[in-house]
Amino acid sequence: MKISAHFDSKEFECQCGCGLSDMNPLLIDGLEKLRSVIGDKPIIVTSGRRCEKHNAETPNASKNSQHVKGNAADIKVAGMSPEELREAAYKVPQFKDGGIGIYNWGIHVDVRGKRARWDYR
Repeated sequence: MKISAHFDSKEFECQCGCGLSDMNPLLIDGLEKLRSVIGDKPIIVTSGRRCEKHNAETPNASKNSQHVKGNAADIKVAGMSPEELREAAYKVPQFKDGGIGIYNWGIHVDVRGKRARWDYR
């Protein structure tokens, strides 16, 4: 089901197959704004919503993961380095006041309601 101009709920489904896919509208709005900031390039969601069981089975995932709450997405963009994508995310109000983490594969963004930053490269 289409949840915004460029995103479908299927992109955010829990990877265990349980079908959980409901996401915080603030996150989706932030991802749409990020897409505008990066020149309308497609954003690839590598992890969106997670059920508690799948989160527990995900290596290095926090027990209080924002993914479980529908507040987070792990993303990448073809042709952009994680550093470039992180810099773009800093320009999005929803993420500026939320979580932004950088990894070798891309970035994590969330709308937790307070600023959090980390670098796990």
